[in-house]
Amino acid sequence: MNDPGPQPSPSDPPQPAAGATSSVSAVSSARDERITYRGPLRRWLISPEIGALIGTVVVWAFLWGNGQTFGTSGTTLNWLDVAAPYGIMATAVALLMIGGEFDLSAGVMTGGTAMTIGLFSRFFMGEGVHIGWAIFVAFAAAAAVGWFNGYLVIRTGLPSFIITLASFFVIRGLMLVLSKRLAEKVYVDQITDQRGAQGFKNWVAHEWRLTDFGWRDPIFLACVIIGVTLFVLGLLEQAFARRGSLSTSGLGVAAVGVIGTLGGFALLHRTDGTSNNLLFGAISAIALVVAIAGFGLTRWMPRTGGSKAAMPREALLRLGLGVASIALACVLPIPFDRNERRAVLTWTASGLRPVIAIAAGLAGLFLASRSIRRGLGERVRAAGALKLALFSLYAGGMALAGVVCILQMTTVQAVRAIGMLLFGAAGIALILNARGIAGKVDRRWHVVIGAVAAASLVVLGLISRSDSSATRFRVVLPTALVLGAALILANSLLEYLLVKRTLAEPAADRMSRRLQLVGALLVVVGSCIRLLFTNYTAAQAAARKAAGEPVPQNVLRQTVLWWLLVAGIGAYVLAKTKWGNWVFAVGGNRDAARAVGVPADNVKIGLFVVVALCGALAGTLIALRYGTVQANQGIGLEFEFIIAAVVGGCLMTGGYGSVIGASLGAAILAMSTTGFQTVAGWNSDARFAFLGGVLLVAVLVNTYVRKKASEAR
Repeated sequence: MNDPGPQPSPSDPPQPAAGATSSVSAVSSARDERITYRGPLRRWLISPEIGALIGTVVVWAFLWGNGQTFGTSGTTLNWLDVAAPYGIMATAVALLMIGGEFDLSAGVMTGGTAMTIGLFSRFFMGEGVHIGWAIFVAFAAAAAVGWFNGYLVIRTGLPSFIITLASFFVIRGLMLVLSKRLAEKVYVDQITDQRGAQGFKNWVAHEWRLTDFGWRDPIFLACVIIGVTLFVLGLLEQAFARRGSLSTSGLGVAAVGVIGTLGGFALLHRTDGTSNNLLFGAISAIALVVAIAGFGLTRWMPRTGGSKAAMPREALLRLGLGVASIALACVLPIPFDRNERRAVLTWTASGLRPVIAIAAGLAGLFLASRSIRRGLGERVRAAGALKLALFSLYAGGMALAGVVCILQMTTVQAVRAIGMLLFGAAGIALILNARGIAGKVDRRWHVVIGAVAAASLVVLGLISRSDSSATRFRVVLPTALVLGAALILANSLLEYLLVKRTLAEPAADRMSRRLQLVGALLVVVGSCIRLLFTNYTAAQAAARKAAGEPVPQNVLRQTVLWWLLVAGIGAYVLAKTKWGNWVFAVGGNRDAARAVGVPADNVKIGLFVVVALCGALAGTLIALRYGTVQANQGIGLEFEFIIAAVVGGCLMTGGYGSVIGASLGAAILAMSTTGFQTVAGWNSDARFAFLGGVLLVAVLVNTYVRKKASEAR
């Protein structure tokens, strides 16, 4: 007889049938949080770049709304040029921080390299050497310093900030001594006049001066519209389940929507930017929603059935708070004059000022006493009561002083703008949060609350259009808000109509990545065309020259391209190579990484060398760009490099972070440096306080969003 093999015991779990393997696998993957499918929004929320991305958008919008020239192509190219050295160094510092270490000599390394190039090209062997040899020596010396830093950290076990702090002082002292000894001053000049300097400058630090391109704006708009469309389609591929085959039922709806969108956009483009733009903008937005919904029914699987339930109390409360916040943002312009530049404290009535101060002090006292009382427990003894009283009084006094100082330094105009922004943003966030809560109970509420959010954005756009005389607030901002309203409404409809994905689909994921990549590239290409060229035609440029007027020029410096190259290489290495995995492993747990075969010591030494070499590259660009270098060049910048990396999502403890996020952090630093200079009446030194606030908010956003996204898995 044939052996039937081992028989299952009664205690064994039931085995699936032969054809049920895929279904069991699907159920397991849906329940196992380690391999569960994440939609596009959740993927973004758990990415380390989310805080930097939000910060970049908020900072740009803030400066664009307040700066007189911020947002123009010339200003944008200016802050990109400022951001380039920050971005190069932030890339290397981010890699080192992910690996679990710091380098406090990163800033002075840029100045030390530039000084080395200047001293060798001018004074070595009496008459100096070819600048190519000076650059070679500077890179070799930087690599040696980086290797020495890493070697000492590994061999001594001392914290890296101690070792690199010592290197910081050594390099700084050497630069001061050598510059005074050889140049007899604390700077080196005429670097670009030395042998071979112009050739290297043309290759390393070239400048492109671009003028007229009459088709600039149409090409920019076409690239952005097509790129955003492809990017959104890529996101939808990740979010919804595909049909087995395309359905023709939604093609007619989609075609009507596309025709309406193109027609409305064409009519909108023919207006003067103020008259009839609301009507044609509304036509375009509604047609866009119809087009997206029709395409969704054609491409993805429709829902069937669904439960009916009342709106949850929590969602109703947040919806009410959101609508109230939007209403406050709309009525805020009534009591405050947009042309009032007096401080709030001097603008208010004299009898009201003590009331404001006392209210602030009492609020601080109440919040502090409530917080400390909770920590003392049920029974408050004598020592605890004294602690409660002293801490509460201290907090109340600080709150009083802080509120009075803020009101003394803030103008009515600023309070008006900031209040409208905060109430409007908070209102939209609360309404969207209510949509998510109510949509889990009954998906019909998803559409209803989504329509409320879209209507709120449209109302805010109308308020902005009627309240301001500036073109950017009468045209650009309302257009952006109406477009955002259309996308929110379209998303709400798709969430109601279509089945969301719960499992990975390799073909759809590949298509999604390709669509997002092509869309992002088109947006980048269109933005570059918009930034690099003016919109003067050849005839207009000739007419300006004939009239003796200068033709505007946009200047693109090669330092920006070096930044993009370094950031791209760093991002690829970190995400796609074995060495990048080693960096994460070493930063997370060095001993555990070594136990599984990771060459932890070599990885850390290599990271220090990378920081030093990037410092050498930044120093070379500085020397060839300006031709004069101070001996104290780069001192203090190491903290700004660390700020850029932390804003970009890098943890101080290592093992987590992003190169792309660090580059966004560098962009925030550069925007705050140049953007405050475009705001009339503002002290540019306020950027330091601004940077501190951005750093704190970015860290809090990164921590909060990462926690919430992890809890939702």
